Amino acid sequence: MKHCGFMVFVSVLLLLGFLPEQQLQHLELHTYEHFSYRWLSAHFIHLGLQHAVMNVAGAIVVWLLCVSIVPTGLLLVMLLLLPVGVSLGLVMTDSGMSYRGFSGAIEGFLVVGIIWHWWLSRRFSLLLGALVAGKLIIEQMPSFDNTYLLDSIGGLVAVDAHLYGVGGGLFLALVYLVLAYCNVPCFCAPWRMPWARSRHR
Repeated sequence: MKHCGFMVFVSVLLLLGFLPEQQLQHLELHTYEHFSYRWLSAHFIHLGLQHAVMNVAGAIVVWLLCVSIVPTGLLLVMLLLLPVGVSLGLVMTDSGMSYRGFSGAIEGFLVVGIIWHWWLSRRFSLLLGALVAGKLIIEQMPSFDNTYLLDSIGGLVAVDAHLYGVGGGLFLALVYLVLAYCNVPCFCAPWRMPWARSRHR
């Protein structure tokens, strides 16, 4: 079921890449406006088909990382809440920019996958975590050139969206792990899963 759901999701992302520009403008996020449907819709549209394909490729990498170990319920919650969290961060900073794309949410999914991998392969989790942290640090440097993909995607790289996506992923993972630690029903602790026990007997 997870794989089928992911295929539907990827197909939707690609199909939305063919929407006319006039329609896309009604769905994109403007950071100066209050809460609206755009807080969610903006993350499922892109600057163009190439931008959509790039984010689909990123989603595939994250899916390979998350699919076997992150609970389905948490994946669905992240799919709904991560985009809204990224939008909240962008609106709070009110940079006056418009935003389209799924890359911020992808960063959040990636962080949750890294955390869950801690109970599967700590070495891999630390390595990937260090790479993500290094990427964020570089992107937040004043000298970072966020125009490097301008010719490819037709817009600036929204580095702040990546930062807020990571923050959202960390927050959701922490809430889930606390509830799992407290033995709240329907919250499966990763350290109690068969794949975790088999690695640390």
